[in-house]
Amino acid sequence: MRFSAVLLRQHIGFHFKKHWIVQGKRVPAETGAQAELAARGIPVVDPNELISERRVVDPSQRVQVVGQLPPEVQLDENHPLYKREQCYLYRDRNVLLEGVRQAQVLLNTVVYDELPLRVEERLDKMKIPTPLDRSMQQSVLAALVFDTEQVKTALVKDPERPAFKFPRVYGISNEKRNRLILSKLVTHCERFLGPEVSSNRKIIANTQFIVPVTKDLDRIQFSLKVDSFITSTAPIKPLDNSVYRPQDQSLPDIHPVKETVTIPTTHFYEWQNEYPISRQYRFSHPHTVLLHCSPDSVANMFETPVTDDQKEARAMIKAFTVAAARARQLYGEDVQALPAPINVQVVQTDSHWFHFGIFQLNTLNLKGEEGGPSSQSRNLWFRKPRMDLYSECGYRVGKPALVDYNREVLRHMAVFYGSS
Repeated sequence: MRFSAVLLRQHIGFHFKKHWIVQGKRVPAETGAQAELAARGIPVVDPNELISERRVVDPSQRVQVVGQLPPEVQLDENHPLYKREQCYLYRDRNVLLEGVRQAQVLLNTVVYDELPLRVEERLDKMKIPTPLDRSMQQSVLAALVFDTEQVKTALVKDPERPAFKFPRVYGISNEKRNRLILSKLVTHCERFLGPEVSSNRKIIANTQFIVPVTKDLDRIQFSLKVDSFITSTAPIKPLDNSVYRPQDQSLPDIHPVKETVTIPTTHFYEWQNEYPISRQYRFSHPHTVLLHCSPDSVANMFETPVTDDQKEARAMIKAFTVAAARARQLYGEDVQALPAPINVQVVQTDSHWFHFGIFQLNTLNLKGEEGGPSSQSRNLWFRKPRMDLYSECGYRVGKPALVDYNREVLRHMAVFYGSS
């Protein structure tokens, strides 16, 4: 027979229970605080004397509200924002049915499937150092994998089983993922380009732009938010219209669809133009807009999946809104053909893919008839195909992994940030 280890007779749970009983019978030690307060003339009162008797409230008794509640605002003709003429109001969650083709007709804009020549030449010369590239890879993991936020992420839907409910997944929210990855990109661009460039840039978060326009007797208002707005001390040099000749290109025919389809209408709006930065501010010139485009931030009116073409049209409209608001601030509310074009760069992402584009505003006359005055000066939209930052970013067998990292994203971002 083998001897086993000696076991204690007293159970740990029983020990703790008795310990609390013994400690609960301890008499508080006299600290001398009461005598010190009495010596200073400060009265000491037993708290039980101040506690009033607890009253039981009858649940059937009505609560008497002191004062009056503000009256509920009725959305009728007496509302202060009511207008007789309806307005097409485009907001952040809206997307266009026909995507870029509809945006071209709506904004009197021609599309080029490449970036301007001077930007492409800078891209060819841009070389990212290997240490900076490795640092960016670590930053991607830090932003998308290592962050400690744990919230309910967006609902996952199966098109084949729309009524099936998947278990909710906890992790980093889409908004924070986008904000972190864009801030990491901007930080690495500042490190690469140096203080001589970054000292001429300012980044402003959550800016609101409002631009009202009239087209074919229709009132249209763009009220949009830019998640991160990069401004500069000098405007980006505009492109030469005689080289790209937008007047030689025709707008797409989207008949029988109207250019305002899927844009909701309202009679309650304020017809105003808003650019959030003062004209006297040194960093008032628009440079680059950084946009978040998560699946839960945009939606089709008919509950169909949002396509890449519709996401690109959303970026195009936001760039137009920023440029148009700045043009109204500089040249007045009634300006049509701009004395000097306004150039705005766009970077849109969902933290996985990236869209890069450049919008040049030449005119605010959006009629766009063939041979008319607005066809002689159309707006320009330069775009690059969608780029994926990675193919997979997460944990593999318990280890963090970043698969197929695309260094072209950082290279394009550095060129955009250094544009002047």
